[in-house]
Amino acid sequence: MSSQAGRAVFCVLALMAMSLTPMVATASAHSSILLSVDVQHAVLEPGQSMNITLSIENNGSSIESYNITIDDTALATPWTVIPVDGTVDNVFPTWSKNTTLVVRLAEGATVADSGSFTISVTEPDNGVSSTLTVLVSVAPAYHPSLSVSGSPLITMAAGGSTNVSFVGHNLGTVTDTFLLDVEVQPDLAAWWANHTNG
Repeated sequence: MSSQAGRAVFCVLALMAMSLTPMVATASAHSSILLSVDVQHAVLEPGQSMNITLSIENNGSSIESYNITIDDTALATPWTVIPVDGTVDNVFPTWSKNTTLVVRLAEGATVADSGSFTISVTEPDNGVSSTLTVLVSVAPAYHPSLSVSGSPLITMAAGGSTNVSFVGHNLGTVTDTFLLDVEVQPDLAAWWANHTNG
């Protein structure tokens, strides 16, 4: 199997494994505060961001305001989770209000940086709260980069040899293996210049 086909198969298997992981986020709920999100498992590539809608339902008997906090201590440093609103005000009984959480993944993240964060919604008057955990994963990506140290154009006389140094960078999100192959291209311009119909 070629390395391209192997990478494609691995990528498909990794995405299938992520899709089979439990999609039900863990929650600890007080009966008067019901929480839900539109995305329970966010999968991002490095440099991407996503908005997650948090719905807060007032299951109590009076109009309430809620404070929103994020516990991201279980997340690796490339992740940032920002609630757009720190407080959601005037939620009527049996009604819901939505707010937005912005989830960002910095460049340079790897698959090992996947994790979770916990949303905590507190009703300050009574001191009751509900929590909801959202899973976040770094999408697997292959991006090998190879550059020549010095000039990329090397002229050699027939029968000559030279040492060429390369610098390899793995700009993807998974551990990768580089397989180097030399592709030879004839100098057709010189051949045509020296060609005679003789």
